[in-house]
Amino acid sequence: MASTEDKGQDRTLGTRVSNLFQLLEKTLGKSSKKQTVEDLQQIKYVTTKLHQIVTGQDKLHRDLILKQSSNVDILVATLQNTSDDQVIAGVVGILIELIGKTQVGKRASLLVNHGVTSVLFQILKMAAQDMTLADDIIMNIHMVLSRIGHKDRKFAVKARLNKVLLLTLSLIKSNSSSFRNLQCLLQVFKLYTNNSVNASYLGKHSSITVMFKVTSLCGRKHTAVLKLALDNLNNLTKSKSNSARTIGMGGVPTVLSLYTDWHQTDSKHRHINLRKAVLNILKNITNLKSGRKAFVESEGIRVLYETSQEVIDCREMESLILLASIIMRKCCPRNKLPIADVQSCVSYPLPASDFHIPECCLSDEQAFGTVPSQEESDHSSMDDDDDIDSDDERFRTDHSDEPDEEQGDGLEPMIQRSAEDLRMYDKFFPELFEYDFETPGGKPLSSVVIPTAASEPMFLSAYNNYQDIACRRVKSSSNISDSYGRTSHRPLGTSESDTAMSRISNHHPDVERDISFGRYGPFQANESATAVNVKTGASVFSLDLQIPNSNKPLPKSAQSSQRPSKKLKNSKKSQTTKEKKSKRSKAEPEFTEALSITPISTPHDYLEDNDRPMSSSSDDIDEYDLIYDPRIHSHLASATKSAFRFEKLAYPDVHGAKAMPLPENLYNRKFGVQRAKVFEDIDRMIHPDYVIDRAVFNMDVAVSDATRDSQENSNLANRDELRIGRQDMTSSALRFNSQFESGNLRKVIQVREYEYDLILNPDVNTNHHHQWFYFEVSNMVADMPYRFNIVNCEKLNSQFNSGMKPVMYSVTDAVEGRGFWKRVGTEICYYKNHFIRSGLTTGGVKGKSYYTATFTVKFKHSRDICYLAYHYPYTYTTLMTHLFQLEGQLDTRQIYYHNQTLCDTLGGNATPVLTITAQPHTLDREGIEEFRSRPYIFLSARVHPGESNASWIMKGTIDFLMSKSSHAQQLREKFIFKIVPMLNPDGVINGNHRCSLVAEDLNRRWQHPCPQLHPTIYHTKGLLQYLNMVSKTPLVYCDYHGHSRRKNIFLYGCSPSMSWIPSDTQNPATTGNRSEDNGFKALPRILHSACQSFSIQNCSFVVERAKETTARVVVWRQIGVVRSYTMESSYCGCDQGRYKDLHMNTKMLEEMGLKFCESLVRVLKTSSAFEQMPNLEHSMGGANQGTMASDDLGEDVMYDIDDDMKAEGQSVLDLDLNEDDSDEEAYQDDEEEENYYDGDAQ
Repeated sequence: MASTEDKGQDRTLGTRVSNLFQLLEKTLGKSSKKQTVEDLQQIKYVTTKLHQIVTGQDKLHRDLILKQSSNVDILVATLQNTSDDQVIAGVVGILIELIGKTQVGKRASLLVNHGVTSVLFQILKMAAQDMTLADDIIMNIHMVLSRIGHKDRKFAVKARLNKVLLLTLSLIKSNSSSFRNLQCLLQVFKLYTNNSVNASYLGKHSSITVMFKVTSLCGRKHTAVLKLALDNLNNLTKSKSNSARTIGMGGVPTVLSLYTDWHQTDSKHRHINLRKAVLNILKNITNLKSGRKAFVESEGIRVLYETSQEVIDCREMESLILLASIIMRKCCPRNKLPIADVQSCVSYPLPASDFHIPECCLSDEQAFGTVPSQEESDHSSMDDDDDIDSDDERFRTDHSDEPDEEQGDGLEPMIQRSAEDLRMYDKFFPELFEYDFETPGGKPLSSVVIPTAASEPMFLSAYNNYQDIACRRVKSSSNISDSYGRTSHRPLGTSESDTAMSRISNHHPDVERDISFGRYGPFQANESATAVNVKTGASVFSLDLQIPNSNKPLPKSAQSSQRPSKKLKNSKKSQTTKEKKSKRSKAEPEFTEALSITPISTPHDYLEDNDRPMSSSSDDIDEYDLIYDPRIHSHLASATKSAFRFEKLAYPDVHGAKAMPLPENLYNRKFGVQRAKVFEDIDRMIHPDYVIDRAVFNMDVAVSDATRDSQENSNLANRDELRIGRQDMTSSALRFNSQFESGNLRKVIQVREYEYDLILNPDVNTNHHHQWFYFEVSNMVADMPYRFNIVNCEKLNSQFNSGMKPVMYSVTDAVEGRGFWKRVGTEICYYKNHFIRSGLTTGGVKGKSYYTATFTVKFKHSRDICYLAYHYPYTYTTLMTHLFQLEGQLDTRQIYYHNQTLCDTLGGNATPVLTITAQPHTLDREGIEEFRSRPYIFLSARVHPGESNASWIMKGTIDFLMSKSSHAQQLREKFIFKIVPMLNPDGVINGNHRCSLVAEDLNRRWQHPCPQLHPTIYHTKGLLQYLNMVSKTPLVYCDYHGHSRRKNIFLYGCSPSMSWIPSDTQNPATTGNRSEDNGFKALPRILHSACQSFSIQNCSFVVERAKETTARVVVWRQIGVVRSYTMESSYCGCDQGRYKDLHMNTKMLEEMGLKFCESLVRVLKTSSAFEQMPNLEHSMGGANQGTMASDDLGEDVMYDIDDDMKAEGQSVLDLDLNEDDSDEEAYQDDEEEENYYDGDAQ
């Protein structure tokens, strides 16, 4: 019964309210000229009644009034058409009640949408002009505005246009003692000052002084008003002019005093928001140089440091401490690095070139152009100085908002080398010329050519007509000394089979006499026999002879000619083993007879010893490892030429050190480590008397003491085993050294007893590129926490913030049989420091800072000798030793192998190029044609010297290809591998991170390499151009790299549909009537299934404008290789798969090299399927051409290896390589967007 009565009352009330609004609407409908006094009285009556009704109702009934949108429109019209104070007061009162005090969001939005803010500002504007409106009405209007203003995005602009800013400011002044009124006034004022134009305007009218007055009056009681006043000051001081006014009026000490008072008062941390607001004001003020000066003079750094230290263990204060640390770091004195010159302490004279002027030879104006300098910059790193720029599309260096260009616009014309010029590379493709066909009678049509010594064409002869090439010629820089002349670098090896042994013998004749191969036995002095082609008279066969009764291994040339051919796994089924042996045995006597050579008896014990089969398990990486011989390394190191003289050989390099056998966990950093390190740095500035500041190592002095003619590194040795345990009686400080191959450490300053600042050396002839480090440390005390701070890092972030540890090698552990590189360190982090970068290192931009990579190490043994490095080192001498030893155990019955010198580098070091494939099945026409028709795989690595992980992957690739594994033999029978394992030997030798001796990133010189300044790139590209010229374009090209800011291993490829050029057709993937050959996506999918460390989610196929000069894009666009890749491997570890949260180690990297090779067979099947596709445009009528070309590529690739296969330990190559492709299921090509993972939160 009661509910019925309530409903009746509600209906009656609703009807009454509706009638009142209708009456008000009817009255307002009359024009202002026809309105009478009675009408005005009627409006007053209605508004008063509505106000009384709304005031007496609950929230539900008020919401019912707002649901009728016409009611709000009537109220707005009333305010617009009436200037009577009573009516305005009544309507404003109604609005206050309708909005309510809590949860006003929806109601506020409704009123804003009906123009309430605009009409209220108009009323305030008229009030400011005639000053007739009562103060209480103005306050009520501000109350409405304070509740709905946050929903109006143009609130601040409307206030400025209606000229009410100063009206509100005057009200604040007059109500400074009325905290109830101040609360709504300051709320509105805060909305005003959110606009920067309003803030600047109000700052000119003493608003800052008013806000400081309010804060002083609030005390500790009126915290809500104090918070609003501080927020207003924060908004105001975002303007530089207002910050300057605050500084000028002595505001910095006042703000610091306020912060100190609240820190002491708020012991229970109930008002953290107030203290944070104060710090935000200080943060704005210290953006100015004068503000920082005032802050330091007021001892602000000490105040914030001490107050932060008192609460540093409180987690809820973390945001406050972080803000305080930002202010302190900003205000710490910004010092230059404590070195005499930012230029590398190592320089190297460069030859003059008519084709290219190195950047290091340009003046500052030429190098930087018109780059404007910035007096103060909060940016801290050169974005283009990042290894991610080698191939990471997430960090663009070109402008995405540039207008679309027509196809091909922006591409520089390709420089075509003549066929005659490219013929200089015939020598590097002996597989195409060595063998001639046998006649049915068994006699060759002409002599069988076998690798032999040959005359070397002069380098300059290849460039006699270079001026005819359409390229831009530039004058040599005048600051390059003419005394060095135009040096030439040999592009070809000294012999057709230019092995590592022959190269070293040329430098040091005693090496061949002294080197011992360990388990392979020593070399012996040999006699030689030479065969001559009877038609041409040229020497075609050179054979070293050993004493017949010797039990030692024969040289490879003898092995090649004497051993019978072993039956290969996939030889033709039509031939039996017996037939092959018979044919081979017949061919050999005729071969030797034609050359007038008497066959040499082969020691049977040697053949038996070398015919032992190896395990075919491709999962055991150690199967292909050799016993690393330190004596070979030492001898080969004597031929390595550096830009400065080395002092020693590094112990880990001499002994071929690798990582721990089992992967190590990523570092899980404890909370507050980075913050603690920052505060320790600040403590140095506050207490300079506690800092030792003593230089304990200075590479500049060591280099300057060395004579210019002492660059030869002969007679280098390592005596670390004799030094361990010895104490330096002159000092208790650590001792450092980096004067060895790939070493990088410029200067060390002892800061505290167990803390050292380390400064890295930039790349030779440059003033930047700091990341790679490799140095020796000794004279330590066991179990003491030594902190190392590398203080001149340049990148914005590092994997040191994401779990990566540096690596360390202990000589004492090695002597005890535990010689491994180990991940070490605690309290590891990476952060911006107070050392300022010179404009010379930042492209002319001033104000950028260096970053610190810090880690703490506890050494296990006292007086040990340890080596610390950014990643597992892999030096040039290590590579040469590895190749040298591989040649010592080469099985030439199965493996066709050549190691030749492609060219000499600027520093005079040989650049090896390898040819690896299987020997021909037979020497008849069919066998030789099959041998020559094998597709090419072209691999390269180490164009960036600091990316040593690339060399470890390359080692895994070469070891597998040279192994006796049946899988490797199958692969060799399918492909010919051309490998340039180290594109930048000079950079690797001299400890560079990114550049060569010419001080340029060689991976940005593929478009137009200079033959004199970039010889390795010029001739590597020449090899690829040669293959393209003879219609042997590689099936796959891959350049191995390392990545410092992402995890896992992944590939970058090239997709025309993702190119920066719209409708890009100047590439090999867009051919004929097919829109795009998506075969390049097959290899990443196979690797994702085959290798646990590989992540397809990280792969990308974007072609950026900034990458047009890199190897990947140049080989794709100019050479025509569809499957042109960059392989990126993380320095850190993995975040997915079996290796999740584990560091990358050398075994995982070598495994990647092996798996990459295994996967290539499936890529060959993909390529064949694509070539056999019908013309889709004719068969489908062109209706679904784009889709079919993408989906029906014949990608009969086993992206997911069967569980049974995995259980049996089989690899991708366990599949029948000769099976019919048509029986396999074609896989859909998922056009997935690349999901980039960026875990580098700073």
